[in-house]
Amino acid sequence: MTEDIETKISEYYDRLYPDRGELRISHVEDITSGWEARLLTYVVEYLEAGRTVREERVIRLFQGYEAPQKAEGEYVLLSRLHGVGFPVPEVFHVETESSALGGSFIVMEYVRGRNLSEVLTRVSGEEAERLMTEFTRIWIDLHRLEGPAIIPGFPEGDTGRYLDDLLVTADGFIRDLGVDWLRPVVDWIEAHRDEVTLEGLSVIHMDYHTQNVMVRDDGRLVVLDWTQAAPGDYRADLAWTLLLMSTYGSSDIRDVILERYERVSGKETRDIEFFDVIASARRLLSVAASMSMGAEKLGMRSGAEEMMRESAGHLRKVYGLFRKRTGIELPEIEEFLNSL
Repeated sequence: MTEDIETKISEYYDRLYPDRGELRISHVEDITSGWEARLLTYVVEYLEAGRTVREERVIRLFQGYEAPQKAEGEYVLLSRLHGVGFPVPEVFHVETESSALGGSFIVMEYVRGRNLSEVLTRVSGEEAERLMTEFTRIWIDLHRLEGPAIIPGFPEGDTGRYLDDLLVTADGFIRDLGVDWLRPVVDWIEAHRDEVTLEGLSVIHMDYHTQNVMVRDDGRLVVLDWTQAAPGDYRADLAWTLLLMSTYGSSDIRDVILERYERVSGKETRDIEFFDVIASARRLLSVAASMSMGAEKLGMRSGAEEMMRESAGHLRKVYGLFRKRTGIELPEIEEFLNSL
């Protein structure tokens, strides 16, 4: 299998750079770990001006019917973030047509280092605090970027615009999938939206956690996995991270992350409980939908369903938070969780 992929990557490079001499692809490795895109690392070597150039690269291969849009969107986003000095991998190419690799992909820099989750288990308390403060500062910097300079078509508006778009998307989801049992979730958000303090729109990552941040060998942090990035209320980004890190790990981490975000930003975060509902509903509904429709159709990689089943404890905690915040019972979700 590796030899087949190596050949396909070589053929791609030959078409991309027909003038490069003695081009060779080696050390191909599949390092996929998440639910969505497939990740392949490799080394490309070639002759240039009489010397051998060696480059380490990553191919991020997207899945599902929206793969071309995801590849193009992430390529543009990473290019713009890199251009303003934000700590992301450099991107080199995007392919959105049917490719030799069987789908749309981007070619990007290979970040040599370890993910922040792993590093935090090996360092002193003082160093862990420094790293988590830097993790938080980078996140706040993202929320303070000028959105139109980063995301094409970045909308004007505030939290109200974000919630309008969210509710339209949710209505379409319910209609297209015929899942009317989700209506109480939308109704709850609609009923409580006017109680929420309005904030300006930010660039939000929507999957920001310590496994998506790498610590380079020189100690600098780099943020990965931008597939879900979009314009939105920064509290939606914060609530999503709080949800993931407190339900996969200790519940105590929630208060630690929230306190650090407020301390580093110098700003109180209001109404986070409202965004907890959006975050927990998003997790439950996307998982339930992918299990009924098939993960690959929704853009997740093969085998994602089994990973979800292995995350049953996490999903039950997510539903527990949803129930706590809303008082709403979703029998269909409970049946799904009981089947895991």
